[in-house]
Amino acid sequence: MASAIQTYFWNKNAGYQRMDTVGTGRDYKQYCCIFLTISACLGIYGYFYYENEYTIYVDGNVVNFTGVEDFIPPFVSYYHEFLVAPKSKLISCAIPKSMSQLTINIMCLLYDEHSFSAENNSLNDTWITERKCQEESQFRNPSQQLLNDPDTVRFAFIRDPIQRFVSLYLDKCIHTDFCFNCNKDMRCFVQSIYETLRNISDYRHGFEGLDMMAEHAAPLSWMCNFDKDLEKWHLLMMGSDFEERKSSILHLANILKRQGFNETLVDKIQKDTMVCSLVEGEVIHMAKDMEDIVDEQYDCDLIAQEVVDEMKENEKLDFEGFE
Repeated sequence: MASAIQTYFWNKNAGYQRMDTVGTGRDYKQYCCIFLTISACLGIYGYFYYENEYTIYVDGNVVNFTGVEDFIPPFVSYYHEFLVAPKSKLISCAIPKSMSQLTINIMCLLYDEHSFSAENNSLNDTWITERKCQEESQFRNPSQQLLNDPDTVRFAFIRDPIQRFVSLYLDKCIHTDFCFNCNKDMRCFVQSIYETLRNISDYRHGFEGLDMMAEHAAPLSWMCNFDKDLEKWHLLMMGSDFEERKSSILHLANILKRQGFNETLVDKIQKDTMVCSLVEGEVIHMAKDMEDIVDEQYDCDLIAQEVVDEMKENEKLDFEGFE
């Protein structure tokens, strides 16, 4: 009898154990299904979030870069040097190697004409000149109210990207020795710039400080939040052609008059800017003997040709967004 009772309980326990095992197996499969479903949903969400965050839009249209994966992409929000005359609702962007020094001088004058004159500043001042305006937070940082005001006007001087690159090479490698330790070697210089910009464009989680060379070499569209509000900017082309410069300076004069600056001041800026643009138009940088140095290296170095040609195509894509 005892044996029968023991057998009964043993069989009942075995049944419970089997039931528990079966139940646990079902739960395990259920948890796996839930986990896989959640993972799939997160994966789909992440894919579309990434596509949405890093897809490039120009004038509301998606820009397709299929087949040019090695190109440096335009419209990366990297370098912002805003200059502000808040009382007149005017904002400018100082783009390195694109008349940035002239831009700073003009905006300092417009920010505070009295201080500019009292300090004997002029539109052809160089980087070593100390300016009181640059110590003012209002001059460097446009308020949110000013940015959102529909009457605020924005302008920036821009240059042909290839002329800008040649100017950068001559400035950093010929006139000075800030050439990535390349010793005037164009191939080394171009490859170093490419790698620097490529690393920046691939780093999607913010920047740990700015790179001075990258600031000067980065595409025009990387400047001053052009990726967000390019359509709000007056872009004044300052190339090597005199008539082109004259037209852009006249355009600037009209902007200043519309923003309420007195005509005497505007005429002075127009006249002095024309003279300064010829100087900062880098007659020295673009001198024939300097161009010959660039041409000679380009003609003799097939690798430099390949990389420079690729940069030209990159810059063409970038520049077309400004036209």
